[in-house]
Amino acid sequence: MPEDSANMVRKRRAAVEKKIVEIQPDKDIRVRLLGTVIGTGNNSVMLDDGSSQIEILFDDSQSVKQGQLVRVIARVLPLIEGFECKGECIQSLDGFDLELYKSACSKI
Repeated sequence: MPEDSANMVRKRRAAVEKKIVEIQPDKDIRVRLLGTVIGTGNNSVMLDDGSSQIEILFDDSQSVKQGQLVRVIARVLPLIEGFECKGECIQSLDGFDLELYKSACSKI
């Protein structure tokens, strides 16, 4: 059955959960990162996930604090050397049991 182009819904690719060191800019489009905020700047957040650290750029300032556990969905933008991450959203994980989460994920 042909689809009516006027009624087509554009879907974004799902964000794949990754460690920072696992990001492959030639393959990854959107990633989900879980880590601790180690710094903030003008429209950026520095994140440490235990494997590495990365600066994630946002269009506007984010209300997160240093030391806070967060989940970030970001778009991976390849550069000539390396890549950068453009944050789409950030979720505070205050009260999140990280050890239980890691235990559950290791059994999958």
